[in-house]
Amino acid sequence: MQIATAILGYLMLCHSAMGFFVPLTTEQRIAKSTLIAVIEVKDVDDEKGRSGATVIQAVLGTKAGERIEIWDDWQIEADGSESRISGRDPNLEVGEHYLAYLTKNQRGRLVTIESSLDCLKVNGEKINKEGEEGFEPLTDKLARIRAILAQIRKAEQAAP
Repeated sequence: MQIATAILGYLMLCHSAMGFFVPLTTEQRIAKSTLIAVIEVKDVDDEKGRSGATVIQAVLGTKAGERIEIWDDWQIEADGSESRISGRDPNLEVGEHYLAYLTKNQRGRLVTIESSLDCLKVNGEKINKEGEEGFEPLTDKLARIRAILAQIRKAEQAAP
């Protein structure tokens, strides 16, 4: 009986862990986003968990040329101390461009939606294909994001 309980517990733990590491689809990221933009990172302060960036191409919640701050996400512990939420650090590099899907946390700071996968590095005018090998044109990816945003808005307007 103890072995069966241990196996069941292990399977439940593995299922929970797998669910945590399953990346969001583009549609899920877009639906949870407050801000979507192609950004250029200007400065990174690892100690504070903050990066400054300039919006290069705006998609949602911002405009081109705007300066934004992207934060690591923090949680408040029972004793009042704070700790970074593992996997939420976007690992941005100064001078690089990223397609960023961001939301506001409880403090009103811009953070990644769920994980570091929500800041996708842009290489020239190309970006990694989602769930596939290789690259696609950034313009194609942005057009798809805008189309999905339009569908979401249409569905929200149709809802009672």
